[in-house]
Amino acid sequence: MIHLTLIIVDFLTGLLAAGAWALVMAGGAIAALVLGGLAGLALLRRWCRRP
Repeated sequence: MIHLTLIIVDFLTGLLAAGAWALVMAGGAIAALVLGGLAGLALLRRWCRRP
């Protein structure tokens, strides 16, 4: 019974770690897209202001 409990706890801990890792990866991807879009917008505005 203790062995089964340890397996379940280990499984849940693994799921928690995997979920946290996925959240960090998704957050990084979203941040990269937002920052890339802002940088592109700034470059476009600078390019449009050129005489």
